[in-house]
Amino acid sequence: MFVMPFIFKQESLKMKNCEILKSLPKEGLEPRQFLRHCFGIAELTPSELLEEETDSQYRKKCISVFCAIFDIQRATVRKWGSDLNFEGMPKYLRIALAYIYDAQIVPRQLGSILRGDFVPPSVDAQTFLEKVLLDGLTEQEVLQTVSHANFRGTCVKTLTQVLHIGTKSVQDWGQDMSFQKMPQIHKHTLGYALAAISRVSSTDAYLKPSKPATVSKALSTAA
Repeated sequence: MFVMPFIFKQESLKMKNCEILKSLPKEGLEPRQFLRHCFGIAELTPSELLEEETDSQYRKKCISVFCAIFDIQRATVRKWGSDLNFEGMPKYLRIALAYIYDAQIVPRQLGSILRGDFVPPSVDAQTFLEKVLLDGLTEQEVLQTVSHANFRGTCVKTLTQVLHIGTKSVQDWGQDMSFQKMPQIHKHTLGYALAAISRVSSTDAYLKPSKPATVSKALSTAA
């Protein structure tokens, strides 16, 4: 009888967290379409689009956008293709474009991006997982959750779902919740995912620390 309230709360939190992830886009955004939204030209007529996209500086600005939002070198972006489709962009970055679009980071931040002032968000795996899997739990409930045999599998599944990365790759990033070997590029994607969640829920709750002492203490105990 004493276990039932915890079970009910766990099921409620599981449903809530499922809904949180369901609010994220399931498909990536094509680079060319993203750029049109970014520069505010998506609603132009075909002839007007042609004029904008054939401007001598347009592709250069497009490359600058991708360099800024992903914190990568221009040479890397150029390898994705010589036209505006950037067909070589990895699928896991196209889902990041969808998160950025949902979060309405562009065109709002376009000015700072083109000036080189934009700093892309960066969220490590543990922080992200705490937000979507442990937020709202007491210290005892956190300890019970992270000690469960299926918890690592849940973490791996969550990251593969959000990042659109294969299970094996995620497993290779580490054996604990920190996934310390996760490349920096994916930390930016997690940052954009949290921004999109915050935008959809009309609150910034997921961008602020929630019960950090409770979670950290429980995770230290579990370790």
